[in-house]
Amino acid sequence: MSSRARAPRRRLSLTLLAFPLCAALFSPGHEVPVSAVAPGACDTPSFGAANNFSAGSSPTSVAAGDFDGDADLDLAVTNGAAGNVSVLLGGGAGAFGAATNYGVNSLPNSVADGDFDGDGDADLAVANGGANNVSVLLGNGDGTFGAKSDFGTGNQPIHVAVGDFNGDGKTDLATADYNASGVSVLLGNGDGTFGAAASFAAGTFPSSVGAGDFNGDGKPDLAVANSGSNNVSVLLGNGAGVFAGPTNFAAGSAPTSIAVGDFNGDGRADAATANYNSASISVLFGNGDGTFGAAAAYGAGTNPNWIAAADLNGDGKLDLATANYGSENVSALLGDGAGTFGAAVNFTTGNVPFSVVAADLDGDGKTDLATADRPNSVSVLLNGC
Repeated sequence: MSSRARAPRRRLSLTLLAFPLCAALFSPGHEVPVSAVAPGACDTPSFGAANNFSAGSSPTSVAAGDFDGDADLDLAVTNGAAGNVSVLLGGGAGAFGAATNYGVNSLPNSVADGDFDGDGDADLAVANGGANNVSVLLGNGDGTFGAKSDFGTGNQPIHVAVGDFNGDGKTDLATADYNASGVSVLLGNGDGTFGAAASFAAGTFPSSVGAGDFNGDGKPDLAVANSGSNNVSVLLGNGAGVFAGPTNFAAGSAPTSIAVGDFNGDGRADAATANYNSASISVLFGNGDGTFGAAAAYGAGTNPNWIAAADLNGDGKLDLATANYGSENVSALLGDGAGTFGAAVNFTTGNVPFSVVAADLDGDGKTDLATADRPNSVSVLLNGC
């Protein structure tokens, strides 16, 4: 198990037996002094004890959405060892029903939800690292899903993101292709199918991809966390589904997950990465022209695999949460809205949390957390603010 500390999560993902999802502070960038948290509903993060719900074998990621149309959020979990995705329907009070499993392909690493066929029902897209494709499962609106349809990607897709990359009002997909040093973009046809993947270069071992408008032209761009080259690649989009070559910005050691948001309130898109090998988070502030300033570093738990951005304390400002593979907890860092984050506060999860999603899972208007844990469960931590 010690090898997990030496290699980024994503590189080991396709061994299946050791699937660390891929930060001590990193040498590029600078350490940021911790300041007081801005006033809000809570001045420190507060989450209750983790409640565990069964999923499949070796969960690798979790997404939240309303899959049965009852306005209560449900969960979808990819299971790396089982080659399937578990759907757990929520009851609105933070509890979830028994998992229903749907087959996908080898080594599903990441799941995202969106409406891919325009019927108003939530669908699922799963990146299959062992099959070099994405499985799309169309939702029936009642919490069930149809059989998968597969669409080719680059080599070893380990993360999938959704967005409208060509401005036609239809949902498209982007995958981080770990062994292709690039990303694949699949444009949606609006009927649940996708065109052939177009490949665009990124850095070494791209592990996560996020979308945002980084140069202020109103067109979606991509930001990619590269766990092998310790940087973030920005690919500017032309609004027609085509992306320019990468411009790279230093992050921490083995950045394996990326979140996009406006962390300093200047109206420009910023990025944050979870850095697996340096127990840290890197925050990169956007200049509004497609470039970023030097990364600012904040401590997290051991081997943070995944990062999410959300308002965790009800003050209307974005905060950060990481799933920490090595310390078996989540770290919550409160933002002051001006680009500074408080010290990490840690909350215990299930065993080996690989990913985290932030959403209101009990319908009380507060943002909760859910993590995908080994060997076969999901942990739900309800917000106590």
